[in-house]
Amino acid sequence: MVGIPRSSGCLLCVQRRVKCDERRPGCQRCETYGRPCPGYDRGFKFVPGKPYRAQRRRRAGTGSAKSHIQEEPQEVYQPLIEHTNQSSSQHIIQSLSILIGDFSTPSSAVSPHIVTRWFGFLPTIYGRNKTLDATIKSFTAHHMGNATGNQEIIRYGQSAYVEALHRLQRSLNNPTECVSSHIFCAVMLSCLYELFFNTQDSESWMKHAKGLSRLAEFRGLDCYRNEFDSILLKASRGIVIMNSVFSGQECFLASESWHIVMKEHCDTFLPAGLGYLIEEFIVYFTFAPSLIHKLYALKQADPASPETRVQMSETLKRTLDMQEKLNAWYDRYSRIALPPRETVSPSEDKLYPMVLSYSDPTNASVFCGYYSYTVIIHEILKACSYPGEHEAMTVYFRDQICKSVEYNGRGLLGPYQMAFPLRVAFEVADPVVKSWIKGWLIRLSNVYPALQPQRFE
Repeated sequence: MVGIPRSSGCLLCVQRRVKCDERRPGCQRCETYGRPCPGYDRGFKFVPGKPYRAQRRRRAGTGSAKSHIQEEPQEVYQPLIEHTNQSSSQHIIQSLSILIGDFSTPSSAVSPHIVTRWFGFLPTIYGRNKTLDATIKSFTAHHMGNATGNQEIIRYGQSAYVEALHRLQRSLNNPTECVSSHIFCAVMLSCLYELFFNTQDSESWMKHAKGLSRLAEFRGLDCYRNEFDSILLKASRGIVIMNSVFSGQECFLASESWHIVMKEHCDTFLPAGLGYLIEEFIVYFTFAPSLIHKLYALKQADPASPETRVQMSETLKRTLDMQEKLNAWYDRYSRIALPPRETVSPSEDKLYPMVLSYSDPTNASVFCGYYSYTVIIHEILKACSYPGEHEAMTVYFRDQICKSVEYNGRGLLGPYQMAFPLRVAFEVADPVVKSWIKGWLIRLSNVYPALQPQRFE
């Protein structure tokens, strides 16, 4: 079968590239790994189909030259999956199970990343919407192709993605379907597809992020009152906030009504009180895009003009208010969450021989978010000529970010979690640290192409 690994072992052993003992119903190697064996069913075979163009019939005309002009060709999509005697749905569920396991590593079971939790819902809703199904197929196929090094499966994933985008456009044009949870899931997954798998177009994820942001707001507050949509909103808001940072637009999440919705359905996986503190931090973080925009506006403005002085005064007031809130928040958070501890670099890093180790990746991501926000605040205070050791504080928190990479950059979601902190650190780094960050970007971009060094220049 085209695109299927030649190994007859179970799906997990094929993915790990280890010899499978092919014991039935589940292999012993999976049992050793402590993971449920996904079995041996391939379910469907990949067909190297791709879009082809079929011309519409000519319009009926009066005989003039214009009447014989053909309409613009319409894309028609060949079926991308050819069923065998096994269920293709079962194969997708198995692939999703592997994907969820891969994306959850190294998160702990008691503190899973919010994106991992959202992935965990996908098997339960697969088969309910054709657009979402097509998007899931493309994402899982591309992931499996990457994991096994199988270029034919990757090409299938790319072909399936074309079909998914075609279906997604039609669904978004449907006034009823476009606001459904399934379509929002599909848009979110397509944005992640661009971030994790698109190595060519550095701007493509931003187009999807813009669409995701507009759809999230268009759906309205009441759509996120249930647990599933609440998790979906929380999984997507990192992309929504980053879209605001890079687009220069205000973040719609930075309003009291959206803050109330985001605080509902707090994470029950976390210790008492910790989930509420994390939500409080993210509420503060929704204001980061506007502060970043103010910072760059001040850097480009004429410091002697009256308009700049007024702008500086307003920005300074907002920044000092946020600094006070963050300091109070950090005091409460650090009493509950275990602070990082310094340890010898596992890679024997020359620039940072001592690195930071955290209790879990969720805790690490929150601390790195705090470090990033604090750098931004001190950069604004410095731009406003506010008294204080802002240069030293910027260097300290920049180094805290760099020292966190070895721990928080692990796994498939690690680079995703470190993308913004590393961007902030890069912006304030000296040439030596910039070179060091670029080295990490090269390594992390093998998993997460959005971190390719040229995209930071």
